[in-house]
Amino acid sequence: MTIATRQVGSVEVVALLDGRAVLEDAITDAFPGAPVEELIAAKTSHPDLYGPGDTWRIFTRAWLVRHPGGVLLFDTGVGGASSPSMEWFPEPGRLPDALAEAGVSAEEIETVAISHVHDDHVGGTVNDAGKPAFVNARYVLQAADRNLLRDAPPDDEEDRVVWDRLVHPLEDAGVLDVVEGDVPLGPGLELHLASGHTPGHQVLRISAGGEAMLLCADTWNHPLQFANPDWHSGPDRDPAAAAATRRVLLKELLAAPRTVIAPTHLAEPFGRVETGEDGPAWVPLDGAP
Repeated sequence: MTIATRQVGSVEVVALLDGRAVLEDAITDAFPGAPVEELIAAKTSHPDLYGPGDTWRIFTRAWLVRHPGGVLLFDTGVGGASSPSMEWFPEPGRLPDALAEAGVSAEEIETVAISHVHDDHVGGTVNDAGKPAFVNARYVLQAADRNLLRDAPPDDEEDRVVWDRLVHPLEDAGVLDVVEGDVPLGPGLELHLASGHTPGHQVLRISAGGEAMLLCADTWNHPLQFANPDWHSGPDRDPAAAAATRRVLLKELLAAPRTVIAPTHLAEPFGRVETGEDGPAWVPLDGAP
């Protein structure tokens, strides 16, 4: 099974497992802001995130949101065989299969909200022909991330490739909506700028029927970051800003403890944050693929 579903009032959120892979580098390299001993010790409580030799087992997800106003996709995973992600991810993403399992065709998706421009989140924005993969959708991206790619210096090969192959084609096709700050996407749906991981990193707040969910993208990439928001991950473009974002969102979540959290890269797709003996803690909910 590659999907898991939860209801938020009248809104249905489907976690789409795009892929899982054991990366070559040690997990301590992925989280240089964390004390080595504590990060390795966490293997006992979070074994699914650790591969052989204490490498990082990464999960990648996209999110299907069926709401009264239409169908939205949050992120597009690592992409197909021609995606830049294939330089480091061992196999093409399973997003098309996961969408089929959820009973949705690419043509039905009306909005694609892009959390940020790392290739494991925008890899599936275009097809192998370099055309928008979701032909009836508008793609919503923060200006800060568009500018990060567009204005990347010539020697920044990673950002240039993502721009040239995954984002610029959307702009050329006239389907890219560049926004700034918080943006409503419909009743109970709001994109919220949560910068730090990238300048334009954004999350999706969902509120309906007295219930709430936060699609938090790469705000938290390891469960211990809930109790230790200053433990930055390697890809954080601005570690201090990323830590500040974690603290602000964590305060909101602790004030509304029934809010469901949906992270991209943890082993479980849905959970909540609760205050434990060692501080705020990630508590998974049932139904993880």
